[in-house]
Amino acid sequence: MENRLGKIMLVGNYEPDGQYSMQLFSTHLHKELLSTGLDVDLIRPKPHFGKLIPGTSGLGKLMGYFDKFIVFPRVLNRSLDLLRNDEKFKKQPPLIHICDHSNSIYVKYLSAFPHLVTCHDLMAVRSSRGDFPQNPTRFSGRILQRIIFKGLRASEFIVCDSDNSRQDLIALDSKCESRSTTIHAGFNYVYTRMDQHDAQHRLKKMGLPENIKFVLHVGNDSWYKNRLGVLRIFHKVLRDSPDYELNCVFAGKPLSTEQKSYIQKHSLESHVFNLQNLTHEELQALYSTAIFLVYPSYYEGFGWPPLEAQACGCPVVASQRGSLKEVLDSSALTAEPSDETAFITHIKNILSSDILGSELRKQGYENIKRFSTDKMIKSYIDIYHQLVNKHCN
Repeated sequence: MENRLGKIMLVGNYEPDGQYSMQLFSTHLHKELLSTGLDVDLIRPKPHFGKLIPGTSGLGKLMGYFDKFIVFPRVLNRSLDLLRNDEKFKKQPPLIHICDHSNSIYVKYLSAFPHLVTCHDLMAVRSSRGDFPQNPTRFSGRILQRIIFKGLRASEFIVCDSDNSRQDLIALDSKCESRSTTIHAGFNYVYTRMDQHDAQHRLKKMGLPENIKFVLHVGNDSWYKNRLGVLRIFHKVLRDSPDYELNCVFAGKPLSTEQKSYIQKHSLESHVFNLQNLTHEELQALYSTAIFLVYPSYYEGFGWPPLEAQACGCPVVASQRGSLKEVLDSSALTAEPSDETAFITHIKNILSSDILGSELRKQGYENIKRFSTDKMIKSYIDIYHQLVNKHCN
């Protein structure tokens, strides 16, 4: 294929929104594309009004909207004008890649350029339409999601992280089928099983007891992560099998008031730990020493923690919802998130059988081979070529 790729502009997320995984995706994509020798820039809305009143709710959220919807479009248009006036534009049209579909509101400025949007999941859009009653959406949120989906539908091409998300997209608008595809995300960090001595040393520095036996959950406190379900499952396993001396570690955002109340009500204070602001290495140490990862999510657009755990030799007990069945296949023990009895049975089987744990580790190592960063980058570059060539012809 003729190499007509010129400037590539990635559009990332507004940092004060705290969308860690989305920020990680755009920065990782930028780094990997640069390593291939391509000319790539990463731009994102910057906090201007957001500096005056920081925050992700109330006036802080409103200031963020000013930065994203009023200031940044002007910045984007100036950047596009510079590209449009570049002498190389006709021979090598610049390509614009919006790295998160929540920014598809910017698509309306891109009609003159080859462009695409990566769609990570459509949970917010579906929630705004009442598909997830656990996550009711306010009127303003419904309006915003309508605008976001309108931009997504208008984009030239859409890449989804999973077949599950692509099927959600097609169900919402069948016209998107012919101009969308799936590219599984690659690892943002090279997770491997850490030497146990080094891992235990890191755990001690994180404040965990020496040689602690624990189950692990990794993620934020979003409704679909089902942290309260994790606590209920853990409590029942601990109650039924006190000889295991089991603990539960939550890696991610602070526990909610409801979760803390559950811990107090059931006297779990000495068994539950909450670790925050972890580095990749600290997370790797947790994955490498946990007995298993428990992940009873109500939905996932992709679901990185189970794959990261498998890369570190950690067995996984997970939900079958969203993309999890797709990305885990038969390499993990799975159940419906509402079927806590099935989760408890899976967990007890792992705790009582070294053979089962060993087999799950082996299957996990095989499973992660399907998710290659090199494969992801090559697939994106192929899409870039197709879109740029289309504009050149």
